[in-house]
Amino acid sequence: MAAALLAALGAATAVAPTAVNAAPEALRGDRFITVMADNTLSGETEGGARFDMYFLPGGQVTYRDSAGEDDRGRWRLDDAGDVCITWSGSDQEDCFRVTLDGDAVSWEGKSGSGRGRLRGGITGGTLEAGSG
Repeated sequence: MAAALLAALGAATAVAPTAVNAAPEALRGDRFITVMADNTLSGETEGGARFDMYFLPGGQVTYRDSAGEDDRGRWRLDDAGDVCITWSGSDQEDCFRVTLDGDAVSWEGKSGSGRGRLRGGITGGTLEAGSG
C-alpha cells in the first residue's frame, strides 16, 4: 500500500483557484488547513490509476484510487508547518512541503514529490476514466 501511495504522490497534475502570476506560496500551518478544508486532492499515479485524497479535520487523511487501493492514516503539521502523514499499518511518517503556485499544488518530501488537483468539495466521482 505504501508504495502505491508514494507513487500517487509522485505523479499527478494540478489545478487550484488562485491569482494568475502570483508568486509561489508555501502552504504551512493554518494556511494548509484552510486550503485543504472541504477540498478533494485528485490526480493520477505513475501507473495511470486516478486517485482522490482528503485531509479531514482532526488529523485524518484518506486515499482511494481506481486500481482499488484504499487507505487511511493520520496527518499533522510539524514544527515548520509542513504536513506529515502516517498511513495505517505503517510506523513510517513522511513529511511534505506543500506549495501553491498559480493553479498548481505541489508537494515535496524525502519520500517523493508530486502535483494534484484541488477540485473543491469532498466527492467520489473522479475515479471514472476521463473525468476530473
